[in-house]
This record gives sequence, structure tokens and C-alpha cells, in this order.
Amino acid sequence: MLYRILFTGVALWLMAHPAAQGQDPDADDVAMSFQMTDTLVVTASRVPESARRTGRRVAVWTAAELAAQPVAALDEALRVAGGVEVQSRAGFGVQSDFTMRGSNFKGVLVLLDGMPLNDPQTAHYLSDVPVPLDAIARIEVLRGPASALYGPDAVGGVVHIITRTGLKTGVTGPSGWTGQGQAQLGAHTLYDVSGRTQWTDGGTLVSGATTWQGTDGEAIRGDDGMPITSAAGPLRTDFTRQAHSLALRQSVGEAATWYTRAGMDRRDFNAYHFYTDFDSDRARSDNHTYWLQTRLHGTAGTNRWQVQAAAKQHEGLYVYNPQFASSRDYSRKLRGQAHLSRALASGLTVTGGVSGAVRGIASATMGDHRDAAAGAFLTGQWQATDRLTLNGSGRIDYDDAYGVEATPQASVAYTRSMLTLRGAVGRTVRAPTYTERYIDTEVEEPAGNLGNPALDAERAWSYEGGIDLYPAEGLSLHATAFLRATDDLIDYAQRPGEDLFVARNILSAETRGVEVDAQLHRAIGAAQLRATASYTRLGAELSGVNPTVRTKYALTSARHLVQSTVRLRVGGITLGTRGLWKERRQRPSYGVVHSRVAYALPTWGRRLGLSLEVRNLFDTDYSDIFDAPMPGRWWIVGLQLRP
Repeated sequence: MLYRILFTGVALWLMAHPAAQGQDPDADDVAMSFQMTDTLVVTASRVPESARRTGRRVAVWTAAELAAQPVAALDEALRVAGGVEVQSRAGFGVQSDFTMRGSNFKGVLVLLDGMPLNDPQTAHYLSDVPVPLDAIARIEVLRGPASALYGPDAVGGVVHIITRTGLKTGVTGPSGWTGQGQAQLGAHTLYDVSGRTQWTDGGTLVSGATTWQGTDGEAIRGDDGMPITSAAGPLRTDFTRQAHSLALRQSVGEAATWYTRAGMDRRDFNAYHFYTDFDSDRARSDNHTYWLQTRLHGTAGTNRWQVQAAAKQHEGLYVYNPQFASSRDYSRKLRGQAHLSRALASGLTVTGGVSGAVRGIASATMGDHRDAAAGAFLTGQWQATDRLTLNGSGRIDYDDAYGVEATPQASVAYTRSMLTLRGAVGRTVRAPTYTERYIDTEVEEPAGNLGNPALDAERAWSYEGGIDLYPAEGLSLHATAFLRATDDLIDYAQRPGEDLFVARNILSAETRGVEVDAQLHRAIGAAQLRATASYTRLGAELSGVNPTVRTKYALTSARHLVQSTVRLRVGGITLGTRGLWKERRQRPSYGVVHSRVAYALPTWGRRLGLSLEVRNLFDTDYSDIFDAPMPGRWWIVGLQLRP
């Protein structure tokens, strides 16, 4: 604990010491907006473009918005991102699955500065992001299919994490050191210590960020109210987590930038009922993620080009019950990609690229396996008139797991003053994970999951139409209707008369729904108000499977999902509140609210701040997966020092 506090102390000193001071170009809304405003997005086409011309629904969450909310990790921030359902197995970002528009949790693609993070072994590691929250500049959420650009897995949508160092195309700001830090303490001996610092000198920028979190947790109790115990004593929702990242951005000549990042994430946690609801479950998990990424990008005349590579290793130790043998698994992947964007004529821009990857696992229970994949894509945007924009993409992928697949996609946007009409259609594929192909838990219990090496790819066509309204300055309203028809849906289906779930391709599924959301950003006298609200209505039907057969994940998405955030700033006081409400098919409905208030001390201007958080304000008893316990009401106090 002491060395964690010392690190934060160093970060605080770097800001407070006169020789280390300098304006951090990433620290305030003005600099962030200057670099890339909320109206510009990159995820829909790989190049910066107006969100209104993409024909898609893309939402942006900035670092300032994340800092004002009671969030400790990426998945907590996404719990209130419109259209994203986060199915958490514990609080404070310990582990979560992501689903969008009713997709299987493997159907959401997560990008880190343009490179896929998804783990080849299992999507349960999707929230193991190897960068601290302080290092993130913005998050773009693209709803709907994107396989035509990024390849397999982008079925329900894309979550694109863009870091502070990876955002800019060059190096700006004064030379010298700058940084920030914070420390929080809370109920159940919770600690959360983080810091960020950077050094700039001419065309060079070096940045580092770290976070340390942990708690003794709450006691886990059964339906009878009695504590659940193991050989080591009573079970608690304890965890420890640390994440560290170091990045470099270097100008290369006048038109190119080299960017590279190394990061790691480690989390050790009680995993009781994370994956099963068996009485014998006394699970614990210890996961390590390592990440290395490098990118060279620049411009040549009207051309934008980029070459990028990333390597990831995940090591997981899982103990279902101390009476059984532990399971240690390694998954690795290496991916390279390149693309070139060129303006061919007035109003016409074309982007093309290629990618290649190798991936594999080494597992005591699933064996050793390796696969290769390659793909090529071409996308174009034609500004047909001042109001009409046409977008089209096509991709061909080869994967050892399923062969060759083509994924076309098209969208159209019509913009006029306060109105945007949009529509899109696209085909997607999802590759089976190694867990879905090779898992076998029968050695531990006559139940659980059994993989299927013969699994085929999951294929789907998606259709959507929407309208965006901008009736007043700072106010936007959005509505989207969507439909996805899936063939060979991958899920675990229960054998008749047995407890075992076997991975299989269910013949077909149809998912349909409506999304409505609003954003408000307005000055009210001396106060600054930013609020978001969203509602998702989802319906799903399975066909080609016996209705008496129980499936595991296909129907777990919420039928009704309401999400909201409020950030109110008055002078030195900032109030942040977020809440959500879910109605589900197979589990009880619930609502939960978190609040945070921060105060910037007048004697230090906006440099020194105090904060108070209350998680789960109304002490709601709820769970997302099985009965994995989520936190009750917690209080947290914090100290922040920012430039």
C-alpha cells in the first residue's frame, strides 16, 4: 500500500513543484475539443469525419465526462453509454461482458487506438483493458455492425478506446513535466490510487499512467442469509487490481507521427458464481494481460496513411474449487494492419487496407491450438450533394476457424439544418472462441460447459434506420430502429435430461429493437449542465431449436434498458450522477444509482479537490450474471490534484 501512495505523491509533486509545471494540453475541455470535437468521429470509417455524415449512430464520451462520474474502470463508464448493456460479475470493473443490440457478449468489438483487444480464448476478458482510466481521452461507441471495416466480432457494435497519447497527430504544448494524481478510500477497506504524468520536449512526448485498486469486499451470503464459506473461511467479494501503461509519441519529419504503447493489467478476485450456479462453486481467478502496440501514421498530400501492429498475451489462473485441480491458460495474438485514405475527387474519399493475424492458446484443460487470419477491405464516402452522403464498404476475410467470408455494408445520411435521416445495412460474422470450441468442465462436475471443435461461424444481416434532431443549441435527440437476422448463432444448449451445456450453432435468431437517446449541454446562469438519457427496447426470438431446450446466453439481454447521467458544475462544485434500470427475461429487474460530488478548494484554484461518492445510493440487492454478488451501498472519499 505504501509504494502505491508514494507513486501518487510523485505525480502530485510533478504538478506542484514550480520547475515541473506546464499546461497539460490534454487536461481541459478546450484542448480536447480543439483536437477532435464530439462532432468528429473515426470509428465509423477509420478516418476523421462528421458524425452526421456517417449514416450511423456514434456516441462520444470524453475524459472530462468520465472524470465527473463515479466510475473506477472502463466497464463502469460503459454501463451508462446508451445502447451498451454491461453484464457485470462484480463491482469496480472486476469483470464484465459487453453486449449491444442483443448480441452475444462475443459480438462486441473493443478497439484500443484502432487495434482489436478481444481475447481469442474467451470474451469474458473483454474488460481487461491494459491502460488506466486516466490515460483515456475519449470513448467512441458505434452501434450496429462493423465487420466490413474491422473483420469478425463487430456484430452488435464497436467500443473504441482512444488514449490521450494516441489521439493527437503531433506533439504540442510547452516543454517539461506535468501530471495529476488522486487517492480514494472507502468502505470495506477500499483503496483506489492512480496517477498520470507526461514529459514533452520538442517533437517528443512520453506519458505514463498507473492505477492500484483493492478491497476486502463484502461477505457473500446464501438465500438463507448465512455466510458462504470455503476451506479458507468465509467468502468475500475481495479483489486487487493494478494497471500500468507507458506511451511514446514522436514526430517524424513534418508529416508523420510514430506512436507506441506498452501496458499491463492484473486482477486477482473472488469468482464465486461468475460462470456457474453450482453449490460446489468456490471459484477464484487471477488474470494478467500484457499489451504492446506501435503505429506510424501521417499524410502525403491529400492521402492519409497508417501502419500498425499489436501483440497481446493473457494469462489466467482459475480455481473452481480448492478440491479440484487449478486451470492455467495462456492466450496470445499478434496482429498487423495498414490502410490508406485518398480523396479521389471533390466529395469522394476512398480508404483501403489489409490486415493479418495469428492467435493461439496453451491450456492444461483445452490443449494447444493456433490459427491464422487475413483480410482486406475497401470503403468509400461520396458527398453526392451538400445534404446527401453515401457510404459503402466491403471486406473479405480468411480465418482458419471458418474459411472465407465476405462482409458488405452500406449507409446513407441526409442532413438538413436541424435534421439528419440515416439508414444502414450490413453483414457480419463472428468467429467461435477457443473456449467455445474446446472447453470441457465434465472433469469437475457432471454439468457445466462442453465445447464443440466443429462450430461454424455465426453470420448475420443487420438493418437500421434512424433520425437525429438538433432543435436547439446544446440539445440533440436520436432515435433508431434495428433488425438483425442471425444464422448459425453460437450458444451453449442444454442436453435433454442433463445439466451439461454443449456449444452449438443454433439455427437462427431474430433480434429487433428501438433506441432513443438525448444529450443536453447548456449553461444555466453560472452553472454548466450536461445530461444524457437513453432507452433501449429489445425483442429476440430463436427458431430451429426445441423450445424446451435451455440456452445460456442468447436471451440474457435486457428487454428494457434505461440509462442516464448528469454532470452539473457550479463554481468549484461538480455533481455527477449516473443510473440505470433493467427489465430482463430470465432474471429480476433492478435499478441502481451512483452519485459523486467534488469540490475544488478556493485557496488552490482548480488544482486541489475533494470528493465524496456514494455507490448504489439506495442499497439495491441485484446481480447481472447468475447470482454473482454486486456491491451494496458503499461510500468513498477522495483527494485529487490536477493541473
